[in-house]
Amino acid sequence: MVPLGKQTPNSRLALSRAPDLIADSYLDTFVGLTDTELLPSSSTNIAILGSRLRRRTLGLLTLSLFLAALLYSTITRYDPFAIQPLILSRLPARFRPSYKSPPTSHNNMSAAPVKRTAAVIFSHGLGDSSAGWSFLAQQLGSHMPWVDCFPDAPVQPVTLNMGARMQSWFDILGLRPDAPEDEKGLLESVKTIQSLVEKQVQAGIPSERIVVGGFSQGAAISILTGLMSPSPLAGVVCLSGFLTLKDKIKQLQTPHASKLNVFWGHGTHDPVVQYQWGAKSVDFLKEDLGLTNVDFRSYPDLVHSASPLELRHLSEWLMARLPNQ
Repeated sequence: MVPLGKQTPNSRLALSRAPDLIADSYLDTFVGLTDTELLPSSSTNIAILGSRLRRRTLGLLTLSLFLAALLYSTITRYDPFAIQPLILSRLPARFRPSYKSPPTSHNNMSAAPVKRTAAVIFSHGLGDSSAGWSFLAQQLGSHMPWVDCFPDAPVQPVTLNMGARMQSWFDILGLRPDAPEDEKGLLESVKTIQSLVEKQVQAGIPSERIVVGGFSQGAAISILTGLMSPSPLAGVVCLSGFLTLKDKIKQLQTPHASKLNVFWGHGTHDPVVQYQWGAKSVDFLKEDLGLTNVDFRSYPDLVHSASPLELRHLSEWLMARLPNQ
């Protein structure tokens, strides 16, 4: 008797042939016989058939266990829902040009010695960061070098994403227009963007030459900032955004808000911030708040993202609002 755990030459040979046995059993089952053809019915054939059936059963059982273990390992290691929150607002990588060192600072100033005569402050969406949209500085930098300010939202729990902590301008309690709102978080983020506007003004740039904008959550903060700005701005950019604080915004908006220029782009197939939500937000701006300069663009089949066509329209709108001086 061989002690448990001790290998003999025969046992090592059996272990080395295990994969072959599994493969043979697999082929026997799904392809056909792999050995010599059976002889006419005899006791020998019965023994051979019994042996093959046992081999097939053992091989299929082992193969099934192996595949089940492999599948379990793959799911637990690579399931995106196990490591990522449910809702994010990140621009797909195909719209972001590759570059070696993306700017990640709170305010990424252009390195080129160009006199700054305007400014664009662009805020990212939920779970993203300043680097996620700073590619605009490279795409537009040749003719709009002042597109260079990309603030970062604070890291905080997001109720919609089961309390996961991520970069977020305010807490999100639901994805319906009538969902409760984080008024405190909204107004705190508005103050953050207003402070960046004030820094640009202190640097010598008139407020009428400053645009605030953003994507999704960042768009929601930007339109509030524009409506509440103590000094008139050149405009607001809202990409896949939505209007918040509708019950209070009439009291919060400043007298010159009705003259605010707005570029609003939204995909018709947006599953996160639905197109109807964006369209109703635009209607509210026009009908309830009296804004007359809202450029609303619809993009067929576009989901919660941006498209090259939308970015081209944005570039044209920015050039019209902030011509070079």
